[in-house]
This record gives sequence, C-alpha cells and structure tokens, in this order.
Amino acid sequence: MIKFFFNKIQKFILCYYWLFFPRKINILNLNDLNFKKIDFVNYQKIRSYFFKENSFIKYSSFESHSFDFLYFAKKLGGKTGIELSKKKIFQWYNLFKHKVNFPWSEGLIAKRLINILYNYEFINSLSSQYETDYLNKIVYIHTKRLFYEFKKKSEFDLTSDELKAVTLLSLMFNKNNLKFLKKTEAALDAQVDALGVHKSYNPLEHAKFINNINEIKNIFLYFGIKTPDKINFIILNMTSILNQYIHDDGSLALFNGANNNYQKQIIEILNQEDFLKSRTFKNVQNGIAFYSDKKKRVFYDVVQPTKYAFSKNLSAGTLSLELSVFGEKIITNCGASESGGKNPEYLRYSAAHSTIILKNTNISEIKEKAPHIKYPQKVTFNYENTNDMTVFEGSHNGYMDKYKKIIKRKLLISNNENKVIGEDSIISLKAKDKKIVYHIRFHLMPGINTNITNNKKNIILKTKKNKIWLFKSNSEITIENSIYVNNNTTKEIQQIVIKGITSKTKQIEKWSIEKI
Repeated sequence: MIKFFFNKIQKFILCYYWLFFPRKINILNLNDLNFKKIDFVNYQKIRSYFFKENSFIKYSSFESHSFDFLYFAKKLGGKTGIELSKKKIFQWYNLFKHKVNFPWSEGLIAKRLINILYNYEFINSLSSQYETDYLNKIVYIHTKRLFYEFKKKSEFDLTSDELKAVTLLSLMFNKNNLKFLKKTEAALDAQVDALGVHKSYNPLEHAKFINNINEIKNIFLYFGIKTPDKINFIILNMTSILNQYIHDDGSLALFNGANNNYQKQIIEILNQEDFLKSRTFKNVQNGIAFYSDKKKRVFYDVVQPTKYAFSKNLSAGTLSLELSVFGEKIITNCGASESGGKNPEYLRYSAAHSTIILKNTNISEIKEKAPHIKYPQKVTFNYENTNDMTVFEGSHNGYMDKYKKIIKRKLLISNNENKVIGEDSIISLKAKDKKIVYHIRFHLMPGINTNITNNKKNIILKTKKNKIWLFKSNSEITIENSIYVNNNTTKEIQQIVIKGITSKTKQIEKWSIEKI
C-alpha cells in the first residue's frame, strides 16, 4: 500500500516537472520517420467527429485520444489538412496536459506519440517557429511519460504500441542503447501463447499485434541493427496461426470483439510471409480451438480468462462455436462494431454467442469500461482423434458461484463427412437443486432460410448457395430473431434455440448438423 501511494506521488511530481521544465528536441531527428505499411485506421469513425468543434469533449472516444485522425488529415492534404492537424493537437494538449491518468493511460501515450512522429513532416510543413517548438514540447512530454510507463508496467500489461514507440525512441536518441530489448522480448513471451496466438484471443487484435511487430522489425532495419531472432520468430509464428483463424469464405472467426472491417489488411499481412504451414490445435490447453479439412472449419472458444490487460476485452462466450463448410459460414457469433467508438457491451454478452447460457446471465461479468471481475476460474479442454472423428471437449465453471453448475460441451467432428455432433451438459454440484432455465443458442448467418419439421426437433437449413443442411436435436427447438454485425452494418438474422428447465443432477442436450 505504501509503495502504491509512493508511485502515485512520484508520477504526479514527475508529470508536472516535465510539463513546466521541458527540454528541447533536435528537429532533425523527427523527420522521415514512418514505418507504417498496413493501415488499420477506421476512417469512417474519424470522419464522424473530425470536423466538429470541441470533438475531444463532445465526441470523446479512445480513438480520438489516439490521434489516429492525423492519417485522415494527411489524406485530406493541403493547407487545410495541415492546419486542422495542428489545431487539434494543440487543442487536445491544452485540454489534457494537466491530467495524470486518462487520457495518459491504456497505451494512449504511445499511440499518440507514434502518430505524431509518423506524420511529423506533414504536420510541421507549414509551421512558425513557435508552432514547431510547441509541437516538439508535446513530443518531449509524451516521450518522458512513455518511458516512465514502460519502466513501471509489467510485461503482461504493455501494449504492442508501447513496445513499438519505445523501440523507435530508444534507437532514435541512442542507437547503441538496447536496454529496452530485454523487457520487450519478455512482453512478447508473456502476451503470445505456446501456439503463437495473441492472448486477447481476438483474431483482429492478433493481426494488429503482428503489424506492430513488423513495424518494430522495420525500425531495426532502418537503424541498421540486426533484428532479434525472437522478433523474426514471433512474426512468422503468429502469421502462420492467423491463417488458421479465417473461415473458407474469407471472414475472420468472430471471437472476443473481432470484426471483418479489415479483411484486405489481414490478407496483406498473410501475403508478407511465404511458405505458411497449416497448423493444428493438438496438445494445447487454452485458446480458440480450431479444426479444418478440405471442406469445413470449426472454431471453439476454450479461453481461460486472466486478470491481465490482454484479457479485459474478452467476451462472455466461453464454449461458443462457429462453423463454415464449402466456402459458406453457417453458425456464427454476432460479431462486433466499431462505428460508435466502441464495441456495444451487448455484443459481448453470452447471448450474442453460439453457446450454453443459464438464466440468460453472462458466463463472465461484463462491465463497461472495466476488466472482468468475475469470470470462469477454470476452463478445461481435451482433444482426441479416433475412428475418423476429431473430438473437442471443453468445460467451464463460470456459473459455479451463482448456480452451482458446471457446463460442458463435447463436439464430435467427422473427418470424412460434413457433420458435427454436439453434446451439451449442465452438471449440478448439489444432489437436490432448484429448477433453472437454460438456452443453447446457434446464431445463423444472413441469408440462411429455416424450416422446422413437424416434430419440432429438426430444422432444415438452406444456404445462399442452395446447400441443404439438417439440424437435429433430442429436444424441441425454436427459431428466434438475432443480429449479425458486418462492416459496422447490423443485419437481422435467425438463431436456433434449444431451451428448457431442469432440476436434474445432469442435464444433457444432444444435437447435430449435417449436409443432406
């Protein structure tokens, strides 16, 4: 506790010291610094607030505080773009220079600094000496605060933007100083799992992480320094695994806030590496499990949440699945949106995922602008391949505290046929238990037509390509409305729902989906 308060006081004093006693920066060091190859900027969102007065207050969002708008201004070009860039940077600084925490937190220092440096020549091309000095002062203060945060943060909480910014600034001001590298490599080890997946378990964030590490590699090359072997390995390993998280229709697997707004950029990342090998999920205990053959792909969420920053945006979709066959996605999660400045919280709810839900409550607690406080403390996964069948079996205890229940989902994936069999179990830890309502949801892609048979236990599905599928259940099933978000557009879709009330020690629901 004493150390905590000491750090807060130290940070407060240093922030104000740098503010009132800044040092001059050599302007020559700030030109020609732009290592961006692939652009993940959401220009549609920037356009919605860029031309509005007082946008940092009225239209405040994480992105507006990141200075991503500088790329929009550069595309706008000319004197107008330059003057608007400076105006917004200086306006932001005057509003927030005295703040100690947000928006000087969550990796925003690094994002702003990188965006200023990458666009420095453009911003400063029509500046008075006063404006140049003022811009350099802003760069100086960001630099001091960046290195302070880098030293204080654990390797689990550093963002890839912070790693990139520290690499660039360290080499820019002292080419031979590689002290930062040890912590950078430790952060890569901490935030990328054994399979090579970023621990956000969001394929889009995974792709952005690769992009930032590629920029770090470009920075080393620019300064004539050999790229560390770990960085080269991480890039190849992560790019290879990214290739596995793409459905046959070219879309990303929609887990933990992923969206399909950047399909072109992801293809560019994949094209940067040659000879990408196919990967399997064998002998891995945690993550988004995947199966693929020549005809189908199955994805299955068995992520173990943690207290670290990379877990804070996980959705409450444990044991959810997605399925695509013959180049068509059939079962999906609802997706995510970026148009409103942040992903709406309801798209992170368990009900927005193809999974098992008790009493319409979330498996993990979803709280706006905060990491999970409550989440499954134990998520298990087992893999088996027997008799031409691949078996994924997972469980979680996310409903343990509230309802004293363990949830299990077993998937039997035919290696030779277009068929997946599911067995979902609700297991009570009490001999006698109260009745509880459960829903098992399967969100269907847009354009899929449904027809329930007379016994209400089978549903015939017809896809856009006129493929016919049969979904079977051992219990009655219903069709309900749902939504699907694609390229920030919300579409109404249908979902298959198995629902019931149980007080059994073990309730088992069996279902299957197969091509007919």
